Amino acid sequence: MKVVVTGGTGFLGKALLPKLKEAGHEVVSCSRSEGIDIRDFDAFKTFLDAEKPELVVHCAAHVGGIGYNALHPVEIFEDNVHIGLNLIKACHAAGIKKVLNVVPNCVYPGKLGEYEESLLWDGAVHESILSYAMPRRLLWGACLSYCKQDADFRPVHLIFPNMYGPNDHFEPIRSHALGALLKKIMEAQKNGDDTIEIWGSGKPIREWLYVEDGADSIVKSISRFDSFSANDVMNIGVTKGVSISELAEMIKEKAGWAGSFTYATDKPDGAMKKILIAEKMKKILEWEPPTSLPDGISETVAWYRKEFA
Repeated sequence: MKVVVTGGTGFLGKALLPKLKEAGHEVVSCSRSEGIDIRDFDAFKTFLDAEKPELVVHCAAHVGGIGYNALHPVEIFEDNVHIGLNLIKACHAAGIKKVLNVVPNCVYPGKLGEYEESLLWDGAVHESILSYAMPRRLLWGACLSYCKQDADFRPVHLIFPNMYGPNDHFEPIRSHALGALLKKIMEAQKNGDDTIEIWGSGKPIREWLYVEDGADSIVKSISRFDSFSANDVMNIGVTKGVSISELAEMIKEKAGWAGSFTYATDKPDGAMKKILIAEKMKKILEWEPPTSLPDGISETVAWYRKEFA
């Protein structure tokens, strides 16, 4: 099958492309760094018309951590609205019936701590992530509208927790907690610092998916695409989480740093708990993410040391 991957040069895309090729697919990457900006509808539509894929995996987004979202809410909101609507409109106009959309778990209601697919619309998103989550919700609604007009249009949405691993964003303002903490700890170790400040209370619980496992889940979902209904939603996750303070201690141990942490409690925590319920994933894919958090952190620390030595 010929597959186009949007965001193919990004964090998830870099892990996904080789796995799709190994599975026998013909793969074409699409990203701004490669000259294709999905915000430009005509350019993206021309690209799809020329490539003629059977399926598009959508990994592209304008995304950052809680601090980045607070600094750039307008850009994040507008870019993701344009990316999402242009993606679906162009795919449909180009005759592409299969779209696999990777979705962040922040689309779930902020009042919940555990997320099951049936509860997706059971309330508003958390206010700390509204500028990113609302456009991602909008994309599901756009897909529903196209499905109502075209019974053959088959988008599927995979909802992921925070991911981590090689090629992640490690800039403190742009990355999620794990990447930011890992960079701070590695820099403190390098510079001989004995304390690190962590934003918030350290109490929020987050679920973490190793990027290689995330990529595997996409490949498996494509192989079982006919198991999904049109505009179906499925969680991908390890179904358990750790607090930010526990995560920091885990990274500290794997990095071999002997320092300590202070907490900037005047900074926002965001939602206090975010865990995906993944029974549907286990049933349809007959699979669970195999990489434990300690093992994944060890792999990421080793990659970071090699990459930034």
